[in-house]
Amino acid sequence: MTSPRPRLLVRVLLYGIAMLALASGASFLVGTYAPRPGSEVPTRPSTAWIAWHMLDRAHDPAALRDELDELSRRSRITISLFEADGRLIASNSNPPPNPLPPSGVARLAEQPTRFDDGVGEVAALDPSGKVVRYARMRYPVAEASVGVAVAQLGVILGILGLLSLALARSVTGPVERLLGLTRSFGAGDLSVRAKSARDDELGDLARAFDEMADRITALRRSEKELLANVSHELRTPLARIRLALELVRSGDASRAEGYFGDIEEDLSELESLLNDIMTTARLDIARGAGGEALPPLRLEPVQGRVVIDAARSRFAARHPERTLGGTVESDLPAVTADPVLLRRVLDNLLDNAVKFSEPTEAVELEGSRGSDPESLVIRVRDRGAGIPHEDVGRVFEPFFRGDRSRTRATGGVGLGLAVARRIVEAHSGTISVESSADAGTCFRVVVPARRDQPSAE
Repeated sequence: MTSPRPRLLVRVLLYGIAMLALASGASFLVGTYAPRPGSEVPTRPSTAWIAWHMLDRAHDPAALRDELDELSRRSRITISLFEADGRLIASNSNPPPNPLPPSGVARLAEQPTRFDDGVGEVAALDPSGKVVRYARMRYPVAEASVGVAVAQLGVILGILGLLSLALARSVTGPVERLLGLTRSFGAGDLSVRAKSARDDELGDLARAFDEMADRITALRRSEKELLANVSHELRTPLARIRLALELVRSGDASRAEGYFGDIEEDLSELESLLNDIMTTARLDIARGAGGEALPPLRLEPVQGRVVIDAARSRFAARHPERTLGGTVESDLPAVTADPVLLRRVLDNLLDNAVKFSEPTEAVELEGSRGSDPESLVIRVRDRGAGIPHEDVGRVFEPFFRGDRSRTRATGGVGLGLAVARRIVEAHSGTISVESSADAGTCFRVVVPARRDQPSAE
């Protein structure tokens, strides 16, 4: 079985990627296009223009010094002017920087304006392209604006907050709704359902809730049907017993004696009914975390032929008016089983075959080896009206009754086949049914030679 795809995890990851991408893009846009204060430090082009202006005034040293002093007072820009041979012309830097080496001057001839962070070099060239003089300068580096940084942070937090809210609501919304449905269901409203169309783990959770609610609702309905059916089954024998007691009390013992046979038959059916109910209750109490409840078994070697012959004898005693046919192989294998529980399975299937077929039709009991020669295969077949197609898959459900007529001939509370299935599965076997309107119904029981995991007492 393959593990389910983590759809909700993928959605969360995609949300995270989208949040990071949008926050990064918004931060870039704010940092690029946000307006900056007018008092920001000079830009490189303006600093280069100042340097060219100073180089043009090199022929007037007095005026040049005045302008350099004024520049020093008004800004943090320092400029030092040099002749091409390295001689210092003027400077407002203290101390002035060293002149460029010849290689640096040669590079200025090729690139008259060069800037780096906070420093720059600008050359004045003659018509032939040679450096006449040059300027070396320092200027303040533009620092990040606190306002821009705050704006970037605000945009990032806003985008992350909005997308996180959408993500949180997409998760908490269905959970809160399912929580409300669970509380309503626990308060007794068994009609509530999630009916989710989501294709992720939350949708699976909602559908699992609906399935659980359907099963609990069906179980409650079955319990009510069980109570009604048991009440119905008790009504007739109790009425007969009460009538017989009244006749005996009135002194009409001979007339009361005529009811004893019916009362004995009713008590036998009630005993069978109580056995089914008690067995089902025992199986439910013994239910473990591993799956279906399995009854404790008292295992011993059982000959397949002996099991079938004993079932035939009991059938003849209980239904002398009916014919039991079918072929039984002579060399049936022996199996390790609980003979009492296995007998209950066969008696239940044979009694059902009698109830749901006409008195003139024969019931068949067959025995053979299975595909595994060591397994025992038992078939019980009747030629009755068959089971409706829509009910075939439910005949082994507890409390299910395909026939709703509630006649004495087809009475019961729908536990016999459910108990039979659990008993067979406790032996690591299988039970199945085939039915049609033309051919009747055939139950097939397969009991292996030995159980895979013996039940603990």
